[in-house]
Amino acid sequence: MELGREEDRPQFLLDSLTVELLIKVLRDQDLPIITLAECRVVCKKWKAIIDGSELRNKIWNKSVLLYYDECIDNSAYFCFRDGWITRNITLGPKHVVAADGGLLCFNELFSTEYVMYNPVEDKFLTLTVPHEIDRVSTVFDGMLECIMVGLVVDQSTKHFKLVLGGVLVPDRRRSLIYDSSTSKWSWIIHPFPSLLNWMEVEWHSGRCVVCNGCLYWLVWDPRVMIKALLIFDLREETWNVLAEEVMEDKPGALQILAYEGCVCLLAMDWTDVEFDGRGYDGNFLGHPMVRRMDASLIRRTRDLWVMEDGRAFKIYASGGSDVFFVFEQEGEDLEVAKYWAERDMMFFLPEPPFRGAHELHLWGRFPHAIHDPWCVIIPAPGVNAEQEWITQQQRHL
Repeated sequence: MELGREEDRPQFLLDSLTVELLIKVLRDQDLPIITLAECRVVCKKWKAIIDGSELRNKIWNKSVLLYYDECIDNSAYFCFRDGWITRNITLGPKHVVAADGGLLCFNELFSTEYVMYNPVEDKFLTLTVPHEIDRVSTVFDGMLECIMVGLVVDQSTKHFKLVLGGVLVPDRRRSLIYDSSTSKWSWIIHPFPSLLNWMEVEWHSGRCVVCNGCLYWLVWDPRVMIKALLIFDLREETWNVLAEEVMEDKPGALQILAYEGCVCLLAMDWTDVEFDGRGYDGNFLGHPMVRRMDASLIRRTRDLWVMEDGRAFKIYASGGSDVFFVFEQEGEDLEVAKYWAERDMMFFLPEPPFRGAHELHLWGRFPHAIHDPWCVIIPAPGVNAEQEWITQQQRHL
């Protein structure tokens, strides 16, 4: 029997489908997000379709939990409701210093280079701070040092602003801002607030929280026991600071997050505190935009495990109603849970494809090396065409 030639053999059935029909099949069959993500590796045709606007938005349409720890590898793990998507980051060993609106900002200590990354498009944009702005130097010995980094993204226009607060040169009272709508760096006129010991505070700065046109940072000075809430008003481009003395404190004892249009504070010290009794009563609650975290929501996490005395966790949100809980203790399995507001339910997410190695007990030995690898973003599909975004050379799922 004569063997048929390659070109005479029937094509794979799905290869013969038109692009329009294939889009309809993938879009309308209510496939799990993780299945759509896995379909990207079938072939170039499928990858182009799933990365297109009709299906891309279906994958990246809710709050997404991110894990990225450059100390382990250069992979970023994005968690959806029913699975994880892995993206290889080819930007080098940089830290995530800010995140908002689907964009991640990477930077190295003392570097003038800030890299914006959009995981939906898998594209990045490099921003370099000029060594001189308005004839005023920004660097010392070729290095840029600042205390705070903040990012806010306009979801409708996809433009963003990047704020660098407490720039070392010419002094700590100066701040820089980058506006993507003008593609320019400029000095912020209003002076950066001063506390007693910024040289210590800079090592303990947390990632910023964006809420109602303002950026918030929660910082801690261990030498003079001062905790401060820094606030930057994007409309007025002005700084404000609320500070208070604390008798005893430690890194991570107070968490800050944006939730349902407010900035929420949650005490994280479990010492001799009952699970349902956690709270924070400091002066920061006097700010009109700041409130306690919803106690009823925190209590509902009791249903996720059987322990009687409560369990330490980190909590993350991006301004909406969904909340992620990360249970990551030394010697225990890493677990991630989510409160899904649309269904008013809490559940554990699939097991992460990695094991977290971010241990806070190293804080005393390497304070400058501690970076929280977790954050939550609301993806903004697409990037502003006015910037020169570059597609990564390598892509991995």
